[in-house]
Amino acid sequence: MGQEHQFSSGTNGKVTVGATSTLVSAPKSNRVYALLVNDSDETIYIALGAAAVLNQGIPLFASGGSLTLDGKYPFKGAIYAISTSGTKNLSYFDA
Repeated sequence: MGQEHQFSSGTNGKVTVGATSTLVSAPKSNRVYALLVNDSDETIYIALGAAAVLNQGIPLFASGGSLTLDGKYPFKGAIYAISTSGTKNLSYFDA
C-alpha cells in the first residue's frame, strides 16, 4: 500500500473556469492532497502541469464530476482547467 499522508489544514476555494486555460492551483512542493469538483452544468477538462485544452486531459463531468490527487507520490505541479463556454465553477480543496 502507498504511504498515508496526513494534513490538518488546506485551502478550500472556488475558481471560475474560462474558455481559455485557467490556473486552478499553482505548483505546490508540499502538496499531499487535492480534490477538484465540477459545480457547473458542462464538462470541465483538467490538465496537470500544462495548459488545459478542450476535449483533452481529464474530463470532470457536469454536476459533481470529481478528481482526487493523492497517494504515495501526489502531484505537485500546476493544475489547469478549461470549459467550453467559460464562467463555470470548479470547487477545490488543496492540502
